[in-house]
Amino acid sequence: MPAATSASELRRPSVGSRCAPWLWTLLVLLSCEVCLRLSGAELGKLFDPAGVANARDILGGLLHPDLSADFLHRVLALSVESLLIGLLGTVLAVVIGFGLAWLATAVPTLPDPPRQPPVLWRLAASTLRWAARFTLGLLRAIPEIVWAYIFVRLLGLGPGAAVLAIALTSGGGIGKVWAELAEAVEPRGVQALRASGASRAGVLAFAVLPQVRRPWVAYALFRLECNIRNGTILGVVGAGGLGSEIALSIRYFQYDKLATTLLAVLAFVVVLELLSLQLRQRPLRWTLGLAALGAVWALLRLDIPWADLWQAPGLSLLSLADLRPDVPFVTTVLGQTGDTLMMAWAATVLSALLAFVLAPLTVTPLLTASYLSDPPRRPLLSRLLRQAAKWASRAVLQLTRAMPELTLALVFVVWVGGGPLAGILAIAVHNMGVLGRLYCDVMEEAEPGQAAALQTQGASALGTYLFGVLPQIQARLAAFTLYRFECNVRATVMVGFVGAGGIGDALNTAISLFHTRDLSWLLLTMVSVVALVDAVGDHLRGRLLKGRHVQSVHTAATALPATPSHPNAFT
Repeated sequence: MPAATSASELRRPSVGSRCAPWLWTLLVLLSCEVCLRLSGAELGKLFDPAGVANARDILGGLLHPDLSADFLHRVLALSVESLLIGLLGTVLAVVIGFGLAWLATAVPTLPDPPRQPPVLWRLAASTLRWAARFTLGLLRAIPEIVWAYIFVRLLGLGPGAAVLAIALTSGGGIGKVWAELAEAVEPRGVQALRASGASRAGVLAFAVLPQVRRPWVAYALFRLECNIRNGTILGVVGAGGLGSEIALSIRYFQYDKLATTLLAVLAFVVVLELLSLQLRQRPLRWTLGLAALGAVWALLRLDIPWADLWQAPGLSLLSLADLRPDVPFVTTVLGQTGDTLMMAWAATVLSALLAFVLAPLTVTPLLTASYLSDPPRRPLLSRLLRQAAKWASRAVLQLTRAMPELTLALVFVVWVGGGPLAGILAIAVHNMGVLGRLYCDVMEEAEPGQAAALQTQGASALGTYLFGVLPQIQARLAAFTLYRFECNVRATVMVGFVGAGGIGDALNTAISLFHTRDLSWLLLTMVSVVALVDAVGDHLRGRLLKGRHVQSVHTAATALPATPSHPNAFT
């Protein structure tokens, strides 16, 4: 008996380990308050009389969309253009991502190879792999709107700037994830081909690709959904699509037209998610065939002056010839960088809090069903209220996830004025939907044993969640939240282009006025900060998930929500 008691005591968590998550939560909340204060974001502006009047005007217009035939025809034409922009941009991104991922992937070697390649060959291969990874990180670090603004200067107004912007940023993201997936494959098949003398290309083609084909396609389809949504907003800088109509509607206070346009965006997102889910369940040839047809249609329909890429004088926008530090300017850039990071962190914490409350309401076993095989039957009124809460929460998360940050930033700039608060609110609202979706998927995957034991003892839904589900998943929730912070750093840069604070405003000014030195400094700063945040995030997520049999959180945080392995994921 004493030995058993001793083993039980060893397994029992200490008071410190039980309190640690709550202490970390308190520190995170305090850091959010500090970031709000230092960035100058005053939440009281939401309830300022002028702001409330603006919000009332926006809401009044949104409740009465413009359904006139002429405007609906215009929205339909712009929707098709946004669809083709996202589709063609994704096809080009897949080409870029595949080429760079092929070069960036490190193929496992035999523990004791019979012969080694020459030293110079190994050095050249290592250098090429490093260059491919650096290029992927560079492309991924620059938000689409920055590329779009640059390409508008090169190609002029139109969809070409949006297509190329999506292709570059998304190509970097796709290549990075695909390379990570390729390096995480089961090594035995790779080593068997290595032992038979197969080349690197042969190993990748016959041992790696068969293992990663499905997750590669799943992630590419997810990026397609994101890119079509992005294609609807890049028009705010003159890059075609629905974004131009969104910007005009807000600029001229035509909120009824804004409502119609946002409804089109929402319909886009829902239909695309349903289509993506169907394509994941069908053979690969369906996806490839539809992608090829869509790309051909886009090339024929979109007016893109490809030849101007090589003739445009705007290529001199970036200049490394004169990067002598200007102390006042560098000080300003560092301050704007700090504001960007604080805005992203505050938005991430606020959205995580809201998602933490709403996500459990969408989990079927927690709210409307049970972890027990034979649960007690609830009263009719209780069942109806629980169903209403579940579907209302899912609708809120879907709606907020469908609205791009840039669109929300334009709305909040009208509501509370320009500055950091508008950017924080825009990113927090959108990120709440994304995190809510991720949190819901993780909660649905929790092991039912502990939760069922609590429900057997009569625990409420809240008690089951806090003590039966949350202890299993808290590390993954924290890891997903960190990943979203990395994404929100780039989103903060983007919303700055419409006056919502951060370093994006300075980028906008530098591009508009052709200040090449300032633009070069700003881009170098932004790429360095994003790379540093990504590296720190990767390290922290690895620590959080150490010992867990899960894939890379970056992959899971993007491809997870809509994969077939999550049948309860809502759309």
